[in-house]
Amino acid sequence: MRTGDKCNLRVIAQQISNRRHGFKNDEDGSLVIFSLFIFIMILFVAGMAVDMMRYETRRVAMQNTLDGAILAASSLKQEIDAEELVKDHFDKAGFGRDAVTIDKTKTKDTLVNDTILVGRTVNATTDIGVETLFMGLLGVDSLNGDAIGTAKETVQNVEISLIVDISGSMGNDNRMVNLKVAAKKFIDTVYLNEAPGTTTSVSIIPYNATVVVGEELLNRLNAGGQTNIVDPVPSITGARATYPTGHSYSTCVRFEDDDFKNRDISNVTPLVRVSHFKQGTRSFNTPSTSQRWCNEDRQEIMVHETDPLKLKAKIEALSTGGWTGIDNGMKWGVALLDPAIEPVIRDMVDKKVLSEKVRGRPATYDRTQTMKVVVLLTDGDNTIQRDLKSEFKFGPTRIWHAESLTSGYDNVLGRERTNNDGFLVRMPDNSDAERWYVPGSPTTTADDYYIAENAIPSDANQQIYQSLYERFAVEDLASFFFEHSDTVAYNAHKDAVEQTEGYSSIDTRLQTICDEANKGERIRVFAIGFEAPEAGLKAMRGCASSIGNYFNVQGTDISKAFDSIAGQIAMLRLTE
Repeated sequence: MRTGDKCNLRVIAQQISNRRHGFKNDEDGSLVIFSLFIFIMILFVAGMAVDMMRYETRRVAMQNTLDGAILAASSLKQEIDAEELVKDHFDKAGFGRDAVTIDKTKTKDTLVNDTILVGRTVNATTDIGVETLFMGLLGVDSLNGDAIGTAKETVQNVEISLIVDISGSMGNDNRMVNLKVAAKKFIDTVYLNEAPGTTTSVSIIPYNATVVVGEELLNRLNAGGQTNIVDPVPSITGARATYPTGHSYSTCVRFEDDDFKNRDISNVTPLVRVSHFKQGTRSFNTPSTSQRWCNEDRQEIMVHETDPLKLKAKIEALSTGGWTGIDNGMKWGVALLDPAIEPVIRDMVDKKVLSEKVRGRPATYDRTQTMKVVVLLTDGDNTIQRDLKSEFKFGPTRIWHAESLTSGYDNVLGRERTNNDGFLVRMPDNSDAERWYVPGSPTTTADDYYIAENAIPSDANQQIYQSLYERFAVEDLASFFFEHSDTVAYNAHKDAVEQTEGYSSIDTRLQTICDEANKGERIRVFAIGFEAPEAGLKAMRGCASSIGNYFNVQGTDISKAFDSIAGQIAMLRLTE
């Protein structure tokens, strides 16, 4: 080989070597390769997303079809075979009849006396299978899963407490008129939806500051008693050794704060009646029933009634007046749904006061096919509650009465005697010669006089506060017996009435009993604020079982609230 050729070969080899080293160190175009890998990965991820989206779309469509099918098949009003109805739904939805399977062991009807249909359960399963478009590259040829559904419709026994505000403001702006229309329609709807083999009972609890319970119910509860006097007045004609700690003049009950921490009122629960009293006045006439704090002229509680005509007549008879105590209404409404009062209801059934249909009510909370409902309405907010102070509610007094001093002409007085002439007031700090003050006529002091200790008539009897406040208004009693004989006693008796509860404390008591009712979903509470101020609306929102059970309505729209509640009561179905 020639020398020149060898030189050329070296040059070529050196150039090849230089280019090889340059190519090895050259990074131009490396991102293209990396990008190709990333692009392929994106295609896989996007493909998986497409497959998952296709699966989820089908799953939702099949689940919706399944839910609609089993709900329709569980309806007690349809007469088509449940399996046939479910399969027909899937066929019409384009999935095919074979896409769904009925579990016949769980699909069944519930009958009463083998003839009356009271419940229907339908259980079905559908297989969700989607062939993949992209995930097959990863070895996943299909996505599979099951959609399972159970629907149950059952007619239930229903216990309802309808708690209605009858305070004075309900008489304004046609509120009571609109309430009566709505409530009576509610009763009609509730009983129209009553299914064969079931019973719906409604208790109506009218309330203002108090609730008139009624003797039929209260006499079966523990609302009275007899107490021995620790230190009876010694050796005085007609002095009492015992006195009743209750009265039977009225049937309103005074609750304490702790009473709202429990739902129940049983036949052994100690109850204290609100005193039978009227504040004020200088008329000295016996107060009428309608003037009392517990006005027995108002409608009393109607207990577990099953006759819609009687219920509507009760609603129509409602009248308005007084302050507002929503807590008292709610307490009685909840108590009439609590099983603790069942022995009382049973006795009322035994005595033919209530229908045989309500024997066993209120049902226990765990009894199947029984729903308990409170419908609570107010147009206002809580105000105040009053009663006599404890020292004036019951017990012996310093006042005696002798029938022998109440008739015939009195030459000293120069007039015929009246029942008022029979009263004598014991004056313990006076001398024996003036131990007894005889006030005579309540409208004058001209015929007042005193008699000696031993001059008291043999038929004189010591009076108790219950009977005196039945005869006299609070101010009249203080004035007649003590204004001109004992200033200290006069001032004390003039202020015998106390405010037992006020606005905020009543709100607290109401929320407490509402919480008890809602605890464990034992009772479904619907609450209606009817043209109510914000405080009343807040109380109703806080009491309702859910925001969907709360209504804020005006005017005739109250009927819409009752329609909605009646509709929800009718929707007695359970779905999974």
